[in-house]
Amino acid sequence: MERWAVAAAGVAAGLAAGTRVTGLSMAVALTLAVVVLAPRGRRVAAFGWWFLPALAGGAFWYLRNLVVAGNPIPEVKSLGPISLPHPDRLQQGRPDFDIAHYATDTGVWRHYFAPGLHEAFGVLWPLVVFGAAVAALLALFRGRDRIVRWMGAVALFGLAAYLFTPLSAAGAEGEPVGFGINIRYVIPPLLAGIVLMPLDRWFDPPEPHQISGPPARKFDAVRSYGLLAALVLVFLVTNRPDQALHDQARVFALAFVIVAVGVPALLLYARSRGTSAAVLTAAVSGLLIAVVAIGYPMQRHYLEGRFANTGSAEEQIPSMDLDKAYRWARGVDHARVGLAGTTAGFANYGFYGTDLTNRVIYLGEDGPHGAYNAIPTCAAFRTAVNAADLDYLVTAPFLNFIHPGNPIVSPEARWLRGETGVRPLLREGQVTVWKIQGQLDPGGCGSRNAPLRQVPDTPGN
Repeated sequence: MERWAVAAAGVAAGLAAGTRVTGLSMAVALTLAVVVLAPRGRRVAAFGWWFLPALAGGAFWYLRNLVVAGNPIPEVKSLGPISLPHPDRLQQGRPDFDIAHYATDTGVWRHYFAPGLHEAFGVLWPLVVFGAAVAALLALFRGRDRIVRWMGAVALFGLAAYLFTPLSAAGAEGEPVGFGINIRYVIPPLLAGIVLMPLDRWFDPPEPHQISGPPARKFDAVRSYGLLAALVLVFLVTNRPDQALHDQARVFALAFVIVAVGVPALLLYARSRGTSAAVLTAAVSGLLIAVVAIGYPMQRHYLEGRFANTGSAEEQIPSMDLDKAYRWARGVDHARVGLAGTTAGFANYGFYGTDLTNRVIYLGEDGPHGAYNAIPTCAAFRTAVNAADLDYLVTAPFLNFIHPGNPIVSPEARWLRGETGVRPLLREGQVTVWKIQGQLDPGGCGSRNAPLRQVPDTPGN
């Protein structure tokens, strides 16, 4: 049974590392812990039961990158003096500074890091961050067994690695505007530290002559539930969760909690009390019917409002001029939609339609080591539109990652002027949706065939 538990944990670690490169540090640390903690003579077997499922869960994209780009992690362009194969990126995003870069910059901590942590973890964010770190330290140095000590070391390694993770403080020099959204990189090591917080992980329990038997278990329960109650009280006081009681979705939320948490808990309790299998089977069947009865109309309601962008400014796509295009795509299905310009490419999800039946194609050309570059000329662009056999085309500007409200003009819309094979359906800012109504003429570009001389590299920097 332990082997399958190790395998399941290995799959989870592999999925994390395969989803984001930022999960590699914790995955490597956990792999080392599994090998060291395995009994002597069984370490090779433990490594196999861990590592092979981890490969199955996370190796696909790294192997794909190795085959296509010659580098399993194409973002890493060199190892010291050794240059590694890597694709030239179509457009760089925000500068990839890390938190350590601003370790002594009090202005950045005051204006970016502290507000970002407050937004993520509430007014008592120091308790969350430093509490997890202190718990990991105590587990490492005062843990009562090797497993707890190693888990403390894994959590600390993950927290330290986060400080040096590229993009953890993304943004122009002195303006790490990407810090808040990239706090998600530190969630795994934070959780690893937080689960080590219960005091009985590192403090010795009461001596047997002081408290023993059932009273000892009662003492542990009182201590654990007391800590939980204190944390809940802090949460209630500092974060005002009572605002959820005024939310329009509160009725659905209550029904969801009852169906997804309350009913299963009652079923488990009934099973522990010796309820017959027939009654439990009927109850589980009723639960499944309730899930379908509640879930299906909610799914339909979600799809009806998906990408509608009809609410307040906060509910719309900020500063990208894609709101009208998204609303247009809601009424399109089973169509081939081409995209040009990195703004549309970066936020392409809205063009798949509410039922995800549209085929969305970003127009570009292949480059060395798996690169996908902008099409450099009008004639080549019109040829690519013809080859893609599109029903619609969306042209957009280059995305300014640092200042999205100031996009950089992309030439594709200009390359379509005077072309009878396309007809504009709607415009918003620099975004245009075109109807393809015939073959485009690559030879009709004239003076517009001047090549795209430069793709902006981190525009606005």
